[in-house]
Amino acid sequence: MISTKPVDSVSPTLVKQYSYCPVIVWLKAWFLLEEPVTDSMRIGKESVKPPGGKGQVIVRAGCGTAILDEVVRERDGSLTMVEKKAYKSYNYSRYVEQAVASYIIAKEVLPGVRRLRIEVEGVGRTLELNWDLVKEVEEITKKTQEIVSKEANPPRPWNSTKCRSCWYGKFCPHQ
Repeated sequence: MISTKPVDSVSPTLVKQYSYCPVIVWLKAWFLLEEPVTDSMRIGKESVKPPGGKGQVIVRAGCGTAILDEVVRERDGSLTMVEKKAYKSYNYSRYVEQAVASYIIAKEVLPGVRRLRIEVEGVGRTLELNWDLVKEVEEITKKTQEIVSKEANPPRPWNSTKCRSCWYGKFCPHQ
């Protein structure tokens, strides 16, 4: 089947970006726009690479694809998924949403994941997965999927103060 749009599925990165601005998700899905890689992005990507002999885990399941930075088997036999970030964000919840979205995809092929660990600048925070957290991110994922599915641009962002510094602003239908 031929797709009429470039992006059909939602990735954990799109879920994270939805939380910043749904218009960015729409621009990426329908026009394949990508912010040029900056020095800090390049440094960030290099700094979260796994140590020698280890690698990231790519998980493909019916609901999408996720790249897991690391999966650790704990002493009790359960698994912890690790999401690594090189730089702090003013909005840590976006990292949580991205990690939980990765879990939602991975749970089909990696049963036994009980915790998420988010490491920012080498400092980790472990979160126990719970139904409320997963349900909340599933709702955000549905909203992200709606934007990816509809050709019409989404409504004006809820926090337009971000628009001044947004690289996608020159393509935004609301500018």
